[in-house]
Amino acid sequence: MASRPAQRSTGRPRDPAIDQAVLESALEVLRENGYSGFSLEAVAARAGTTKPSVLRRWPRRQRLIIAALVAVLVTPPVPDTGCTRCDLIASLELLADALLRRVPQGVLAPLLADCSADPELREHLTSTLIQPARDAVAATVARAIDRGHLRPGLDAGLVVDMLASVVFQGNMFGESRFPVALAAHVVDVLLQGVAVDFDELVAISRATPKWHRHRDDT
Repeated sequence: MASRPAQRSTGRPRDPAIDQAVLESALEVLRENGYSGFSLEAVAARAGTTKPSVLRRWPRRQRLIIAALVAVLVTPPVPDTGCTRCDLIASLELLADALLRRVPQGVLAPLLADCSADPELREHLTSTLIQPARDAVAATVARAIDRGHLRPGLDAGLVVDMLASVVFQGNMFGESRFPVALAAHVVDVLLQGVAVDFDELVAISRATPKWHRHRDDT
């Protein structure tokens, strides 16, 4: 009689509670010790587990840090009030909230540097941490072009880069404040160069119902 093939052991399933504890502990260690003071030993001790247990889940410290940062970010909604100026300001505010307020200061720049030499790791960082917030801005710009509010043939990607660069610069230099007035000013400076009719966009934003308007217009 033929013998039955041996079944492979799948091991114990991962405990979601440990995963969550490790991610929360990683964020706490980043906030308290910064990127340079981050260690897997400190995370494991705070999470009530062991370093080997952490490494089984995230084999590289950079992947753990990325996962911890993603855990505090939410996929930003794409503003759609019918007001191009309002939507662009809101999109910029959402990007600032993600990268300046939710991500601990002084973490993103060294994390990017650490991942830069590894194409796979760099792609993972970009696609999971940066791209979702950037996509929300890109969708708002694309909708503005479709409305005919921005010049035809405009390089939408360049417009997104110009808006996002203000926030990324703030993150790189440890600036957490990004008031509504600054978002409005940045958007207005850009719109004066790319809008079909800038004055019309300002008039639309001022006519938008108060709960969709921004504080600089009240």
